[in-house]
Amino acid sequence: MYKSAFKLFTFSEVNGINLGFSEIEHGAGFGEKFRKQVISDVFDIVKKGVQYPEIFQLISLFEENIGPDRLSDMVATIIYPDIVMYTKRIQDELGICKEKYPEYIFREDGLAVNPYKGCEILLLPKDILHELPIAQCWDDIDRVVSENENIRREINEAVGEEWSRWYSRDKKAYLKEHIFKDPEKCSRVIEGYRKSEVAKYDLNNDVEYFAATLIKTMKRKGVTFAVEGAKEKDSFAAALDVLDIFKDWVEYNKGWDTIRGAESSKREKIVQRLIHLGSKNYISANDLDISFEPDAGRGPVDFKVSRGGDKTIVEVKLSTNTQYLHGYEEQAEEYGKVECTTDKMIYVFVDLGNPGRLKKITETHQLNLQSQKKVPELMIIDATAKNTASTYSN
Repeated sequence: MYKSAFKLFTFSEVNGINLGFSEIEHGAGFGEKFRKQVISDVFDIVKKGVQYPEIFQLISLFEENIGPDRLSDMVATIIYPDIVMYTKRIQDELGICKEKYPEYIFREDGLAVNPYKGCEILLLPKDILHELPIAQCWDDIDRVVSENENIRREINEAVGEEWSRWYSRDKKAYLKEHIFKDPEKCSRVIEGYRKSEVAKYDLNNDVEYFAATLIKTMKRKGVTFAVEGAKEKDSFAAALDVLDIFKDWVEYNKGWDTIRGAESSKREKIVQRLIHLGSKNYISANDLDISFEPDAGRGPVDFKVSRGGDKTIVEVKLSTNTQYLHGYEEQAEEYGKVECTTDKMIYVFVDLGNPGRLKKITETHQLNLQSQKKVPELMIIDATAKNTASTYSN
């Protein structure tokens, strides 16, 4: 049965639907390494007496490097024939065919070809697109745990406050061993999951779409991440450059209003994505590379700017994040050690109007500097609501 399951568990990326966060032309899907990893762990879970198919929808809660992309690949592969049938029906209804559009490429079966990726263009009805109630990164694990009453109760009883001090890999390992491999606890978690409401996809709340659209708006207003005479800067100076531009936009070009207008649960991710997308051209022009959420073993840092061995890591936290101090005191330092760059760390604190937390992190930073402790460069961005200029003049 194990061999049969392993053989069936083959899910390559369905490139034609163009969903996901991959920055390369084609995503990885489930390679042999992840197939073995998932099937082996699920095999152990089933042997403990757990027999819920929903386990496969929740694997990113207890498996490293598996998130929305790979779960989408799994579902899309299973329903691929239906996606093709739907696409052909819509093409027929709209009159999209080779005879009508000879300048475009069509496959023998009639599907239009994406000229940029060389694969078919597949269409999906919005009705089947939903938010995925799973953990993609360190912060998301805490979100999922906090939203699932059954998981939260099990963890609070066994771990308590220690949970907040753990890293992604440790949390996933704990969930696998002590929740999903325990039939009684797992059944309670699955029962709660079955009752949960999953939000439908909303284009206006899509972090990637929101950030990309905002970057275009910023450019139209003359706000760009291009810096004159910035050639040959090291990773630390380059990172500070792009962060200064973002800071200026937030504080003096009503960027604060845009951030505050975003859905509260997505604000931090939107800020991170804005910095990443906006700075890519500048970073590339200076022969540097910027990676978004690279994971070197202790969970993903928000950014890494690098040129060979010259690396700078950047951690971004909103003042509304309860882990803001943990991110400054422990996360940044731990990520720096993993990346071998404890001298080049930047911690960005975006203040949305939490004076107590602003004071706390400022005082903590000053004390660390006085004690000559190795700490990240602290950048504070003021995203509090501002009055109009006329108010100040009056």
